Amino acid sequence: MIISPSAAEVKAVTYCDALPMRAGSWSDNHTLPLFDPTMGELLRVDLAVDLEAQQDFQFENEGSGDATVVVDSDFELSITMPDSSLVAAAASRSISEDLAAFDGEVDFLGPSGRTIEGLESTGSVEQEYLRLADFIASAPGETISLPARALANSKTQLSGNTVSSISTLVGSKVCVTYTYDADAGGEER
Repeated sequence: MIISPSAAEVKAVTYCDALPMRAGSWSDNHTLPLFDPTMGELLRVDLAVDLEAQQDFQFENEGSGDATVVVDSDFELSITMPDSSLVAAAASRSISEDLAAFDGEVDFLGPSGRTIEGLESTGSVEQEYLRLADFIASAPGETISLPARALANSKTQLSGNTVSSISTLVGSKVCVTYTYDADAGGEER
């Protein structure tokens, strides 16, 4: 009698690592546990990559006529896999603000100014990783370090005599899900 994985005791375990929000573009590493082969036979590796960006904006029209401010922001998070392939999540945000003529005070408020705080943009991607051996531990407690690179770019179009300030924070989270046959190969179950 042949037992397929669908009839076996198929289980899944997920591990996640998050990098905190920080200013602008950056590079760092996500560290995740490798699959412990004593749990069984690894059948599948799935990755979920989440990107979160948060922006604050301040604008003040110092001109004598009305002005418009347009900001287009793009964010990308790339995770480098053991085989050098990339898993990437992206997000974007656009805002447009009409500002009245200067009201006499540079306070980023009133009819000639604007303050916008905490605008969030998110992006996610899920992908199966086919080279299972890259995620199997050779010793208990072994981890893998996946390089992460976040990019944040904003393009601002200002009309008239406008002062602007943009603050951007970017954070990331990577989760790996190991699907395995607990009845095959493992020493502990």
